[in-house]
Amino acid sequence: MGFSKEIVVAAHFGLSGNLDVYFVAVALIGFPLAILLNAIQTAFIARLSADIPEVDRKRLYGLTVLGTLLILGTLLPLWLLFLPHGLPWLASGFPPEKRHALETALLWLIPYYFLNGINLLGYGVLQAKRRYLQNGLLPTATPLVIMLTILLIGAAEGWRILAATLVAGALAECVMLLITLYRMEYIGMPRFSERKAIKPIFAASLALLPATVIGALLALVEQAIAASLGEGSNASLSYGYRLPTALQSLFVTAIGITALPYFASQIAQQKHDYCLHSFKKMFWVLSVLGMIITLPLVIFSSEITALLYQRGAFDAASVARVVPIQTAYFIQIPFALMTMLGIKTLAALGRNAQVSVIIVIAGILQCTLAYVLTRQFGVAGIAWASTAISAFVALTTFFITRAMLERYTS
Repeated sequence: MGFSKEIVVAAHFGLSGNLDVYFVAVALIGFPLAILLNAIQTAFIARLSADIPEVDRKRLYGLTVLGTLLILGTLLPLWLLFLPHGLPWLASGFPPEKRHALETALLWLIPYYFLNGINLLGYGVLQAKRRYLQNGLLPTATPLVIMLTILLIGAAEGWRILAATLVAGALAECVMLLITLYRMEYIGMPRFSERKAIKPIFAASLALLPATVIGALLALVEQAIAASLGEGSNASLSYGYRLPTALQSLFVTAIGITALPYFASQIAQQKHDYCLHSFKKMFWVLSVLGMIITLPLVIFSSEITALLYQRGAFDAASVARVVPIQTAYFIQIPFALMTMLGIKTLAALGRNAQVSVIIVIAGILQCTLAYVLTRQFGVAGIAWASTAISAFVALTTFFITRAMLERYTS
């Protein structure tokens, strides 16, 4: 559904400056979320997958959401105060009127900022309790709202229609998610006396913060580099990774959703031998599967791009700009599969500090490599840097995770 939405948006907007504004605004408003929510959601899922007292189970989601929203509410004004000073660097290629539109778009997306925090933790409950059908269906609300609105109204309102429908879709998701959690009996009124229940979650999150900070910074750096390369560069980068990301979401996201609660449960039962066997087998299966998927996609990347996008405002010149970026991201697919397995297994082992060290090193290398490669390959250099570092992280997490599981079994 998410990728179908991208096809509709491409036909109405092409590679226009409105898309540059929207994509950069989403990346900027999502920066504190990427730092905080990725860490808290991972720790929350691991905590909820283990055995905890019944009184905690019913209120753990509410307590975690309340604590998270308080932190998000504290960070937001500080972030919004900083951004006007940071935009000359973050959007260096934007003319003044486009930069002003970006500042306005950030204000439009403030409701999305809080709704996304509530939703991500709600999906954490579904993943921890293996409610995968609901976890897959509920997020379709946002792309559906965006698609239907654009098909009915069109693109005359520019970035505003995209921002407004993103907020509306997130609100629809939130309502349906809260109803689902209520029926599962995972909605309870938070009690101040039970605040100790979330201390292990926030303690584990702190160990992951270096990794999430680097991940969030990396997304901003990529957008900043693209913004410096001229009109339509941010949109080109976005469309270049849309199809690879959509395909990855079918496998990588599924692995991330299932691997963490699976390995956390097995490790809690001291089944380290079985975990090691499962990890090694899945690693090689995913590497072979990823290569089988990738090869035809790389060969026919140009034809695929034209077939999916070339209509309306998205012309042949737009296709030519997107193809090299998309090809590089296609090659990343097998490495992304292996990386997700390794990182989630390490998180299940409680090795969040090791995950942070790996991600920090990889993030620094990727920023440096992206800057260097864009000088020769343009926007495609950002994609090639991401693919190269993904291969590095995939191999690193495999050897570290295997060594740790072998240590438990010896």
